[in-house]
Amino acid sequence: MRKPSESQDEDRSLLQRVAQGDQAAFAALYDRYGASSFGMALKICNSRALAEDVVQEAFLSIWQRAARFDPDRGSVAAYLFAAVHNKAVDAVRHEESLRRREEGAADFTAETEGEEVVEAAWLGVRRKEVRSAVARLSPVQREALELAYFEGLTYSEVADKLGIPLGTAKTRLRDGMIRLRGLLPHLQAGEI
Repeated sequence: MRKPSESQDEDRSLLQRVAQGDQAAFAALYDRYGASSFGMALKICNSRALAEDVVQEAFLSIWQRAARFDPDRGSVAAYLFAAVHNKAVDAVRHEESLRRREEGAADFTAETEGEEVVEAAWLGVRRKEVRSAVARLSPVQREALELAYFEGLTYSEVADKLGIPLGTAKTRLRDGMIRLRGLLPHLQAGEI
């Protein structure tokens, strides 16, 4: 039986080799952690297909970012399981967001059937104004706002997804909202 320190040393060695593009080391890392990663993803996602996608994305991110691993911050296993956990949570949130959008579209269709044509047209005009205003934001502001408001991500998750510091993500979101208020002064905050 291997000692935990030997296993951690082997893991670090595998990850260093992965960082250098060693496919055999990557395969060994997958053999060592693939099943347990899938188990974790399945528990979070509650869907085999989604869990398989999550594990694939997590291992792809490990392949691409192996050089960023800092052994002072934890073990390779913890690094890998954190990647799987984050991808699984993102996937579940994304699926939930899609479900809410589909329900919202169905609710909107049911509601507008009974509304007068003028009111429906007015809502269309407002949506068009908001879309136009969002399109006038800087690309970084628009991207941060879309992640936060359309995908439901937190500040930290926006920062992680964009690969930027948390403060930068907060600044982009704040500046984007301020710019939107300036572009849509006639609409009250509750009407947007």
